[in-house]
Amino acid sequence: MIDFDYNGIRVEASVDNQQIDYKDAGNRHRTRFERDVRVFVHFWDFTIWNGNLQELSFVKSCLQYFMQGYWKRASKEGSKIDLAKALHQEDAREGRLSLYFVARQKDKKHYLQICLQRAGKTVNEIYIDGQEAIMLDIALSKAINLLTPNNHQSNPLFGY
Repeated sequence: MIDFDYNGIRVEASVDNQQIDYKDAGNRHRTRFERDVRVFVHFWDFTIWNGNLQELSFVKSCLQYFMQGYWKRASKEGSKIDLAKALHQEDAREGRLSLYFVARQKDKKHYLQICLQRAGKTVNEIYIDGQEAIMLDIALSKAINLLTPNNHQSNPLFGY
């Protein structure tokens, strides 16, 4: 189980292994294991659910891009990191949720602003430095590494 909680940003991951006993064609006892993986990443009320690799990789790439710029510019005070990205979800009750990742600079130091907006109004925000971005990146990497492809029955439409 992975449980990372930092100022409203939470990464949760768990794996349950289920043992399935069966007999093969030769009437021999066999055992196989199926994994049930659950991964949730919460940025306050913005939740990325299990297996949404597009949104998980979007967040991870924003963190990686910020960290690369952070270390590259550590010796060049005042150099700007060009990062301003958003991830959007539609909520039936609350309207549109938007999660923004924006590189900011204050007092010649670089920060990553993570901001949650609901229907265009800022609800939560945090500024993290390079070390905190690495912490979040590690937790997210661990959770993503737990994900495995689903087993599907053969489908002739897809050639397998």
